[in-house]
Amino acid sequence: MIRASKRNKVKERLETFKTVALLFMIALNLFERQYALQSNFQRELSESNLEVAEHSTSPNESYTSYVPSHLEKRIMASSRSELQYDRMRADECSLYFNTSQSDISPEYHEYVAMMDNYVEAVKKFDAQVDDLRLIPNQKRQKICQSMDGVLKGAFQPENVLSRTRGGYVEPLLPPLRHPRFCEDGHKLWESVYLLNLDYLVHDFGLMCKQLNSTSKTAFIDLGASLEYHPETNPTLRLVDLYQKFGIKFDHYYAFEATVIPPDQVFQKVPRDILPSYHWFNVPVEVLETSKQNPWASILSKYNEDDLVVVKLDIDTPAAEIPLVGQLLEEKNSRIVDQFYFEHHVRMKHMLRFWRTGASNTLQHSLELFTRLRQTGIAAHSWI
Repeated sequence: MIRASKRNKVKERLETFKTVALLFMIALNLFERQYALQSNFQRELSESNLEVAEHSTSPNESYTSYVPSHLEKRIMASSRSELQYDRMRADECSLYFNTSQSDISPEYHEYVAMMDNYVEAVKKFDAQVDDLRLIPNQKRQKICQSMDGVLKGAFQPENVLSRTRGGYVEPLLPPLRHPRFCEDGHKLWESVYLLNLDYLVHDFGLMCKQLNSTSKTAFIDLGASLEYHPETNPTLRLVDLYQKFGIKFDHYYAFEATVIPPDQVFQKVPRDILPSYHWFNVPVEVLETSKQNPWASILSKYNEDDLVVVKLDIDTPAAEIPLVGQLLEEKNSRIVDQFYFEHHVRMKHMLRFWRTGASNTLQHSLELFTRLRQTGIAAHSWI
């Protein structure tokens, strides 16, 4: 009996070992597939000729092409040579402090001053509208014009801003977050600008004009962490900004890999977005046949007449980069209007925060966002 019992235990242990080994092989296979997708996309990006078109910035020019600002053009022209952004651990604050002695720095600080004026104008603006789609056309046109005034009153001349299909956007400027982060970047965890969204520029006037009574609106949150208090959660502050300008989301799709008890989710989701909130407590997946691939499962329900906003920040480059690569495909890029993405690269000051999760260079990040904008998406670097 004792020998039989021992044999059974040995057999059980062997079966357990086989199961663990099988699960390990499945996980390894999935990782290899995701890594291959990421490597292929990065190779295609590095091999592609991402030339920034020298378009006219005439007010009558179509929004269908990407028109970088004058400052952004100068930065891209000097990014490899003078600024050396193609090196690992490049200094993303060199223009702010002008450590490179670049003649671009004065124009950089002129833009920051105009950005401050824009922030104040946004704070003062009050559309007094819950949902623009419900407003009669004649009245809505006046509201749209007032939104135009917020943007154009702060930024002069027009070529100070870059332009996409989604309208004016902030130029791509290192450190790819609030410029004043550089002032206290050495105190990374104490920086008041680390999670500050005031550097983002939105063309709400154009969004207002493009919306119609039948347009659907959606916010897709990939990496919907609830670790922040609702009043300080950056994503919820972004949603509040859209609501301030009369854009109400019909659906809020939230994907989060970290398992969170449903009662905690219910407590932390603000009351005003709760009716439209869809909680998916699962990780996003790269495979396009998976229901957990957000492009395959959600974007197919929307078209060009709708307003679709996406935020991607799951801190997993092996999944993020392939998802961005899929977003560059025409079937997806024509649907997404606004895209927010924190691209982890090896920059001098942010590297202490991202650590091993960062790869590639600041140059790679600038080129990636350029390519996204060239597809028509108003792509923003996220925090």
